[in-house]
Amino acid sequence: MAATAEVVCPECDETLKVPPSAFGKKGKCKHCGHTFVLKAPATKAAPKAAKPEESGAKPPAAPPSAPRSPFLDDDEDANQKIELITDDEAPRCPHCAQELDPPDAIVCVHCGFNNRTRATATTKKVWAPSAEDWIMHLLPGIIAAAVCIGLIVLNVIVFMRMREWMAGSFLEMEEVDAAGRKRFFVAPGFFICLSMVFSIMLFVPAVKMAYRRLYLEFKPPEQVKV
Repeated sequence: MAATAEVVCPECDETLKVPPSAFGKKGKCKHCGHTFVLKAPATKAAPKAAKPEESGAKPPAAPPSAPRSPFLDDDEDANQKIELITDDEAPRCPHCAQELDPPDAIVCVHCGFNNRTRATATTKKVWAPSAEDWIMHLLPGIIAAAVCIGLIVLNVIVFMRMREWMAGSFLEMEEVDAAGRKRFFVAPGFFICLSMVFSIMLFVPAVKMAYRRLYLEFKPPEQVKV
């Protein structure tokens, strides 16, 4: 039968059974989960007893041992309440080499290193954006959105009114087409297409500005406190 010793957990005061070979190593209490160094219990020197032949007294009978479970062997009995943790087995932070608490922690409590993203957490103090900051940040996006709407409305009007605007100008001819309308030296469709080309040149960057400022970068940039 393997010899065992009793160690008291400094956190919950529970008595734990450990093998003497575990002294000097780290262990985890199965009751409260506290990790501590296993130390041998202090022993007091017992006074030298007189020999039975000299004193004539019979040696005291040994106290009866506690009933032992038939389902545990010696090794299981010695380690049923304690879990040994050696220095090599304890997980450590790859950035500061400190032990992780708890062992499966994602962020190190000592240096803030994130074991999942492999980046060190940093903190900074920023000023809260004021109403003026919001207005100045969103104003370009609002103007760009208004330009996009204006260009669409302008092209609709040009498409519907271009022939009427050209009537009576130097571009009008005396001839009429099959529908009985006056013909022009330059077709109204040419000016309509020209208006659409110039509108697209302004519309594309205006849409990008409105999308970026009103959606992607909606919040004003942070101003770090010095």
